[in-house]
This record gives sequence, C-alpha cells and structure tokens, in this order.
Amino acid sequence: MSTPGGRDLTEVFQDFLTAAAKFLFWLGVACVGASIALLGFTIIRFGGDNVDAKAAKDALTNVGIFQKVLSTGTLGMAISSTYLFWGSEFLAAGQLLTAALLYFAPLYFPMLVSNTSVEAVQKALGAMQEAGTILGAIAVVALVADVATRTRQRVKTGVKADQLKYGKGIREEGDKQNVFMGKCWQLPYCRKFVRERCPIFHSKRTCWKELTGCMCEEEVIRNAMENKVVPKDALLAAKMIPRNQRLTPAQKFERCKSCVIYNEHQRHKYRAYLPTVLLGFIAVYVLLRGPLLESTKAMIDRVNHVLLGLSYGAVGKQAIPPLFVELLLVVFFVIALTYALKLLELAIFKLKV
Repeated sequence: MSTPGGRDLTEVFQDFLTAAAKFLFWLGVACVGASIALLGFTIIRFGGDNVDAKAAKDALTNVGIFQKVLSTGTLGMAISSTYLFWGSEFLAAGQLLTAALLYFAPLYFPMLVSNTSVEAVQKALGAMQEAGTILGAIAVVALVADVATRTRQRVKTGVKADQLKYGKGIREEGDKQNVFMGKCWQLPYCRKFVRERCPIFHSKRTCWKELTGCMCEEEVIRNAMENKVVPKDALLAAKMIPRNQRLTPAQKFERCKSCVIYNEHQRHKYRAYLPTVLLGFIAVYVLLRGPLLESTKAMIDRVNHVLLGLSYGAVGKQAIPPLFVELLLVVFFVIALTYALKLLELAIFKLKV
C-alpha cells in the first residue's frame, strides 16, 4: 500500500521511527549530560570536610530527581543509539566504554573530593553506577543479538549477492549437490553440463586451488560448448586444465574471491569453524574457571590499589562480592566470544582466508 505521494507505507513508518530515534537519542544525551553535571556538582559541593548538614540533607531530594533523569535518559539513549547505529562496528565499543565510565564513577570521582561518607554524595555516585549498569546491560544484549543475527545470516547465505562480481545471476542447478566442505563440483552452483566436460572435475581437484574454473575462465566454458572430450584418467585430465598466463596468481585469487562457488565454499568453512570457536570458549570457561576467577579478582584488586594510591586513600578498600567477580568474568567471556565471532567472519568473508 502506498501513500498519495507514491511512497510505500513501510518507508514512511521507517522514516518516522528514524526521526523519533534521533529525537530520543539527542534528548537522552541532553538528559544524561545535564544530570551527570548536576550530580558531579553535588559530589564536589558536599564532598569536602566542612559540610552543611541541612543543605546536604536537602540535596537528597535533588539527587533523587537527577537519578531518575539520568536513568531514563540513559535508557532512551541506549535504545535509540542501538536502533540508529545497528550493525556498526563501533556501536558496542562506544556503549560499553560509556557504561564503564558511568559504572566506575565511585572509583575515580572520590579522587576529586576528600569525603565520600555524606549520604548525598553516596547516592549521587550510586545513581551514576546504576546508569552504567543499565547502559552496560543493553550494550551486551545488543552486541550478542547483533553477532547472533550476523552469524545466522552467514551460516544461511554466506556473502551477499551484491558482493559477487563473477557468477552474478547464476542459479542453483536443479540436480544440485551440496556436500559439506565438498569440492567445487560438489557444491550447488556447479552446472551439470559443464561439470561433465570439466578437467577439474575429472582430475578430482578444486577450482580455487587451481585458480581457474568454469565461473572465471572462458576456455573451460568454450571446451564444454564444443563438447571437447576430457579423459577420465585424473592425471591426463589435470593436464587439460587451462592456465591463463596473462594473470598473476594474486590476480587469479582476487578473481576467486568474487566467485559464487568459492564463496559457497567459504560459507561451509564458516559453518565448520563456528562450533569450534563456541565449544572452545565453553571449554576454556569450564576447565579454567577457578584460575580465571582468581585472575579477575586480582585485576579488580589491582585497579582498586592503583585508584587508592591516586586518590591518597579517599576511595577506600572494600570487599569484592564473589557474585560480582563471577558476573564480570561472564561478561568478559561474552564480549570476547562476540568479537571472536566477528573476527572469524572477517577472516572468512572479507579476507577470504
């Protein structure tokens, strides 16, 4: 269904969502910036040695308001930025970095003041940490969802059709084969007519190893059209594989990268390596959970020690809950796994390793 202007209703609705998301994003940024500034002022104002008790008590009401504005603004900013920048490589990194800055405010803000025992100061620091938790949770969920979506698409379709320069418009054969991790002539796009007259098929080799094949070398197609006889013997058939001397091996490999058959092979490789990466991370977590928890706790202790020194003792040393250490380790693993899957996708579909 279209509008009077000729535009599809889906496009109109999408434009509306984009405009609403932009408005929500900048409104969220304004709310977050203003509330952080006011909370920061409260911390510095009542974080000194001589504090007006009555004024500090009155400030609790303002801190409560700032906390609600900050949490609401953070939520709006997180959701709208996820919608606007979905698929961007920098979305998760930006959200996680901002979340870390907010969450660890109780560690670095006390370096600016000498007293953090005032209730208004503690509540202000807690408000920042709460906002960091909200943003961090949404960032991790968005990161996992993005990688899961991309992984599912890669497993299903491999590279996008518009990225293929050779073999464009080629359809799968009706008698197609699809042998997992098979040779080129065992994959869906190898045409039966050409295959029966292809020296690579009769020599039981693969086109991507020979750097020539039916999707890129016209001599293979011409020989098939001329019904040129190819010996059944593998060694004799191998001698008939056409060799284009006008192209360098690097140029031939670039040609392979754009071939629909080779990219189908890459999709199979991705499906083969994907469970290996997933099971590898699970195995590392299960087998090395104890040492990793100790390392995570030691890292937190080291950060606390550094901040304690920088703040001249203003931060204070507090016990670390075991549950927090466990959750932090899980978050580290989730983030590492998602970026490992991104790296696998880059290697298989971009670099064509």
